[in-house]
Amino acid sequence: MNNLLNFKSFFNFLGRNKAYTAIDLFGLSVSLMFVILIATYVVGELSSDRYHENGDRIYALSDGESTGSAFQIGYRLEEHYPEIEKSCHVLTRVFGDMPVQSGDQKFITNLMLADTTFFDFFSFPLVRGNKENVLAAKNYAVISESFANKVFGTEDPMGKTIRVNDGLTLIVNGVMKDIRHSVIPDEDILCRVDNIRAVGGNMFDDYNSAKSVNVFVMEREGADITSRSDDVRDWLKTFFWIYERELSTKVEFVPLKQLYFWKFNSSPRIDRGDRQFVLILLSVGLLILIFAVINYINLTVAQTGFRAKEMATRRLLGSSRKELFSRLIIESTLLTAISFCVGMLLAFLFVPYASDLLEKKIYLNEMITPLNGMIVIILIALIGFIAGLLPAIVISNAKPIEVVRGTFRKQTKMVFSKFFIIFQNMITICLIAASITMFLQVKHLIKAPLGYNSENMIDISGEALSNRQTCSTLANELEQLACVGRIGLGQGTPFNMGMNFTGRFGEKNISFQEFSGDKEYWDMLGFDILRENHVAETVKYYLSEETMRVLELPEDVVSYKYRGWNEVPVAGIVKDFQVSNILMKKHPTVLMLYTNKEDLHPRNILVEVKGDPYVARKEVAAVFEKLTGLEFTGRFLDEQIEYSFVAQERTLTIVMIFAVIAILISLLGLLAMSTYFIQQRSSEIAVRKVFGSTNAQVLLRLVKAFLTYVAIAFIIAIPLIWYFMNGWLSDYSYRIELSPWIYIAAGVFCLAISFVTVFIQSYQAAVSNPVENIRDN
Repeated sequence: MNNLLNFKSFFNFLGRNKAYTAIDLFGLSVSLMFVILIATYVVGELSSDRYHENGDRIYALSDGESTGSAFQIGYRLEEHYPEIEKSCHVLTRVFGDMPVQSGDQKFITNLMLADTTFFDFFSFPLVRGNKENVLAAKNYAVISESFANKVFGTEDPMGKTIRVNDGLTLIVNGVMKDIRHSVIPDEDILCRVDNIRAVGGNMFDDYNSAKSVNVFVMEREGADITSRSDDVRDWLKTFFWIYERELSTKVEFVPLKQLYFWKFNSSPRIDRGDRQFVLILLSVGLLILIFAVINYINLTVAQTGFRAKEMATRRLLGSSRKELFSRLIIESTLLTAISFCVGMLLAFLFVPYASDLLEKKIYLNEMITPLNGMIVIILIALIGFIAGLLPAIVISNAKPIEVVRGTFRKQTKMVFSKFFIIFQNMITICLIAASITMFLQVKHLIKAPLGYNSENMIDISGEALSNRQTCSTLANELEQLACVGRIGLGQGTPFNMGMNFTGRFGEKNISFQEFSGDKEYWDMLGFDILRENHVAETVKYYLSEETMRVLELPEDVVSYKYRGWNEVPVAGIVKDFQVSNILMKKHPTVLMLYTNKEDLHPRNILVEVKGDPYVARKEVAAVFEKLTGLEFTGRFLDEQIEYSFVAQERTLTIVMIFAVIAILISLLGLLAMSTYFIQQRSSEIAVRKVFGSTNAQVLLRLVKAFLTYVAIAFIIAIPLIWYFMNGWLSDYSYRIELSPWIYIAAGVFCLAISFVTVFIQSYQAAVSNPVENIRDN
């Protein structure tokens, strides 16, 4: 037992073999860092909304496509169905960036409106205030902890006022912990839904804005509201217009605990998780850990000649084979434990970067619990056992006489190591190919033709422009800047999809996207007008090709029923253009050109800039902030389009990071095994040189042996790349072809770096003196 606990010789061995130690620690520590960060992120994602006290009885109303419903639907459900104990309407992300004022300070905030039952439904902790009365008065508000720190600093925020607009001033009556791990977004201010008209006017009357409100219901104990879904649908048909017109044909009650990963086509008003992304992270993280374990095995097996002498001595001094085996397993576990500690330190160091990359705050401190401590101990023991198993078997089975004769190293086979090398290179080639494919696909999406101009144009929008005078003054001042070309005023851009309206045309309900603007606005966007009818109207209506198709209008149409009831002249036909990004399906669109700017109430200012776009942006931002007193939130149209693919870019970045780590770890393993391989074949190399083989021939033979493994890995990787990348690309309607050059580039890259890795050692072996090799062996 004392021999098992005495690790002085092990640490001496690590000290003498610094390269071995560094490679082992690097591989295990970095891979465990990824495992720690990924585990923390995944645990957070999987725990979303599973901590609410009444979570088992809470459901979100859905039409099968999104959770969006209409204001007051929850009240009607509560009155009509005894299975429902209470309801809660939650409005988020409806009003955009909301400018508010506290004292002399102005801020852009996110505003959330909800019923007084909000804290009965959701167990979000309060820092200040009592959930029983925190929303007792109509003008009471709860602010987030981060917003309280930002606005009030060290001052007590309770009782402070926040002015939203002329019709709404709120009093802070509570401070809530920032919302985490929930479908409910982390907003700055929460106030009562009674204030809906003060911020939204009459847009929510008569069940309008039908998919902009989240309706949550709490089921009574022992009831089953999900069984009433069809009955609820039929009942909604009697008064709710989207069901009357059969724009929605389904009702679902989605359990709150499943909502985060629920497969909706669209749910813009809630935060959602991506189960596929979580699986990708888990899979790639596990692969990196497997790589590190394989590296440890390969490196330890490569050092068997050195450790075997020590173990043979211990056998001669009385240690049993079982004791040697246990010792080697404990050494492996000890190295894993050291690597875990280093990995934990690295995880704390890189957690800010990981949080930015994953767009989710990662709280490592929350993972330090007794239960997780036990899990870590079990994980370290398991990794240590798996990593040390093969080396322990090889070394403990060595016969002392073979070690003394020097024949042990020659008898040690590389069957497992060859398999590991092939496996590592196969995964590395797949990751390189995946990175190339994803990069090309993302660039393909970003650079897709949209049917309008988007370069060097800043879109300024939001509630800051709700005042017509402010909007006009801002436009006039921006025009004075030398860096500004043209200024256009409008309502909605093709990217933000403008305004949606559903009209009744005969027996059809057709949903349109509507855009309004002045002449400069449309000239800047540069739509392709296929036909101009030259109508003399103050508001000119242009229809897209898709609108013509769905309305079944003749090519020479001169008028149509705007929104299904008002006959207006058709000013012309516009070539179809893309709304949102290239992945959005075609929409019927109507463009309205206002020849008289006074008739237009703009909500967007388009600013065409000249020269350096980023310098111009700073100048535009300075004018905006001086005039409004608010932080500038305008963005280039191209930036908005690119940002819409942030999820794809995030996945690409993560895969590329893992690919680089996989390359490094696999090359370090290849370096170790090439060293071991050359040591084993030193006598053969010497004999070949004695019998006339040139240095070049020996070098070629050594390099060829290892590059053969890379070639085998490439052949195995080809069908894997085809299967997984075709599956990934199939999710995109607008996609690249999986070119053979992607396979070739991945294989050649892996081959090239593998060649460089083994070339130097092979060269040294090829030019060495054969006499010394024969004498040493």
